[in-house]
Formats: sequence, C-alpha cells, structure tokens
Amino acid sequence: MSQQELHDLIIYQDRYFEVLTEFFLNVTGCLPRDFSALDGFSESIQEMAVTLRENPSRAERSMVAYSTLEKKLKKLYSEEGGKAFSAAKKLDACKLNLGGSSRFLHTQLNATRKSLLYSDTVLIPDPVMPWLEKKRDKEQFSHIIPLQMVFFILHLCDLKGNEFDLPPFFVFPSFEKSLEEHDQQTQENSLQLITDVFSHYVDSGIAHPQDIMEFATKHPDLYFRKIEESRLFVSQGSEPGESLNVELENYKAEMKQWRSVDWCNELFSKGDVSVVTNAIFERIMPNYHLLENSDEFRSHPFLCVNAQAHYYQLIAGMKNVSAGNVASFDPSTSAILQSLMSKRLDYLANIKDSQLVALRKTDENVEFRKELRDLVNSLPNTKLEDLGYVAAEVCSHIERAISKHEKQVSLFNDKYQAKHKYTVLIAAGTLGVTMFPVLAPFLGALLPLGATAATGKYVSDKLNEKAEFGQFSHSMMGVISRAKGK
Repeated sequence: MSQQELHDLIIYQDRYFEVLTEFFLNVTGCLPRDFSALDGFSESIQEMAVTLRENPSRAERSMVAYSTLEKKLKKLYSEEGGKAFSAAKKLDACKLNLGGSSRFLHTQLNATRKSLLYSDTVLIPDPVMPWLEKKRDKEQFSHIIPLQMVFFILHLCDLKGNEFDLPPFFVFPSFEKSLEEHDQQTQENSLQLITDVFSHYVDSGIAHPQDIMEFATKHPDLYFRKIEESRLFVSQGSEPGESLNVELENYKAEMKQWRSVDWCNELFSKGDVSVVTNAIFERIMPNYHLLENSDEFRSHPFLCVNAQAHYYQLIAGMKNVSAGNVASFDPSTSAILQSLMSKRLDYLANIKDSQLVALRKTDENVEFRKELRDLVNSLPNTKLEDLGYVAAEVCSHIERAISKHEKQVSLFNDKYQAKHKYTVLIAAGTLGVTMFPVLAPFLGALLPLGATAATGKYVSDKLNEKAEFGQFSHSMMGVISRAKGK
C-alpha cells in the first residue's frame, strides 16, 4: 500500500466523520458524549422530542440537517469513496470485517473496541448510508435510527489514529441497499445464496427461489419441522434454540415495534409460512454482503451478535460459490474473535480510548494476537469447532495472565518498598547510631554526606520505580488488569 493510498483512506474517513459530526450537532445541539451515556440514547431522544415540539424553528433545522447529511454523504461517496475503498483493499494487515447487520449499536461499538486488542484494522460498513440511499417507508423510526447510528459510530472518533501506520478501523463506503435494488449480479448471487441455504437445510429439491414457497405451501408441517431442526429461524433479539412457535411470536412482536402498521398487516395476512420465510430471507441477506466484502477486502468475517454468528455458521456449513472461499478462513481466528466477545471478557470494554491508542503505538496488539493464536493452535484440532470450549480456554488464559501480572506488580511494589525503607533508615541516621562505636571518629563528617547520598538514592530509586511501573501499567496485561478491576 502506497503512502498516497493511505492518505486517501485517512482523508476520506476524516471527512466522513466531519459530515456526521456536523449532522449530529445540527440535530441535537451537542456532541454525542454530551448528548447521552451509551446506554441512555432512548431516554435522551425522548427528551429531545419534547424540546423539538416546543421549538418549531429548531425542529425545522433538525429536519434540514437530514437532507444536508444525505447530500454531503453522497457527494463524499462519489468524490472520494472509490479511492478509499480501493485503498482499504490494499491494506496488508490482519483485517476484520464487521457484519451480520447494517446497524452499528452499543454491542458493535464494544465489539470493535475489544477487537482492536487483537486486529490491525476493523472494517465497518457505513451504517448511515443504508438509511439514506433508499426510502425506508416500512420502518417506524426512519429518522431516529440514522441518528442513533451516527451517535454510536462517532464514539470511535478518538481512535481514528491518523498518526498510526495502519488505521485501527475504517468505516468503508457501502451501497448495500442500492445494490440490492438495482445491481443484477447482487440480486442473482444473493438469491442463489438464499436458495442454497434452503436446499441444504430444508429440501435438496429446492433449486430456484420460487421452489422455496412452493415446497412450503405443499408441505407446511415438514417445512416448519426442517426449519426448527436446523435452527434456521432465529428472530431479532432471540438466541438460537427456541421453538419455532416462540420465535414466530417474538418476530411478530419485534416487527410490530419497528415496522410500519401497513407493512405488518400485509405480511401477517399472508400466513405464517410467508412470515417465517421472509424472516429467514432478512437474516441471510446481511451475510451475503459480509461474505462479499470479506472476499473483496481479504478480511476475516467478524460477527459480534450470537444470532448473526449463528447464521454465518449455517452458511459456512454448506457449499456455495459466494461462501466457499470466505467461509474457509482460519478457524482459529473465528474461535479467538468469538472468545473475545464472551461475557467473561466484558470488562475489556472498560479499556479507555487513550489506553487503546497507547497499546497500538507499541504494537501490543500484534504480540497479543500471536499469543492467542499460539494458544488456540496448541489445542486439539477436533476442538476448534467447539467454540464454547475454545472461548473457555482463551478466557482462562487471559485470566491466568492477569493473575501473573498482578503477582509481578506485587513483587515489584515489595522490592521498591524495601529499597525506600532502607534509604529512609540511612537518612534518619539509624544505621549510623547502630554502628556508632566504629564510626564515631568520622560521624560528624559522614552524617551530612549520608543524608545527601540518601536523598540522591531515593530520587534515583523513585525514577527507576516510575519507569518500571510505567512498563507494567502500559503493557497489554496491565491495561486489561485495570479494566477488569473497574
């Protein structure tokens, strides 16, 4: 990758964040960190809605901000997007491709920050453009959701890292919705992926998209049984493993909350077969884009939500032209990423941005990656597919490393406490009094010199202590240990 290409990528991302920041300020009147805590966005939006109702002129400015955002973002895409996308493809690094959904929320933010401990660059498909490039009439909150995406993505501002050789993350331009609507190759390949999923898990006689509904209509009981057995239907907000009836009710409840009344009435009126089939289609499509992007960027797919990871595993477990090469990526990397998302390691999200930047500057992430890869590759090959087992091993390894680090810190503290105590004794003349009979003839001259020497020794020891402690505290395990202690 040339310096010019890296420059193109950085310039694009800087302008992207400038556009989003301007938009957020125009709508809310403040920056994201002043608008709300990460877990308080919904409450802050409700408060803002009240303010806008009471202030029509501000409400009008907010609406104008949306059209300005669309215009500026599309302009940026057309002028700089192609060069930036091409530059990202040439990044020679350990790249992760975040996917499974077009949304970027608290979970994705935390996952990105945690994965920066391992990866060189996390590639994030732009979560804002999908809400601007086509009409979203079926959505209930078509203005709130893009604002929410901007809110969370802007929390990565301090990690853009223009001073790094490689950007820790890159929000790449993506026209997923436009491609779905207008690009023939996208339409054909995505339909083939959907068809292959149903052929593999429901009935091998399904060879064309229309065969799915034909089979479902003729054999509804068998259709539902096959879907339930393969866990092919997981509704939003659910975990894999629920019964089909429970998933169906959960899906309908979710759609009533997030989709328009007209959309829900139209879909639900077609019967449960259509509802379930549509839900599965919606789950597979983001994986098509994930596979395509991962292939183009030569990056490893990265999914941080269990249900989304479940669908990726289903797709990886079958044969498909689109999925073939990407799904065969290094299984140890998949296992490590899954481990880092474990609840046992939730405390990794406590690491501050400034600490992440410091770790990246000293390439601690490279050493940590090698350490985890060595660990996972030392496990029996037969165990790598058992992600629960690998996650437990990785979590235990990190916890042992933290414990070892804390013992080293304790020994370090003991060493310097002993040194300082010894120096204080000298400065207080304790050693001189103890050895008074021997030193009596010289005591008058030695005590002032001893005090001066003791002071010099104390300063020297404190400087050494500070330097060594800095190495401890700024190391990967030092940062992780403090994050766990919060």
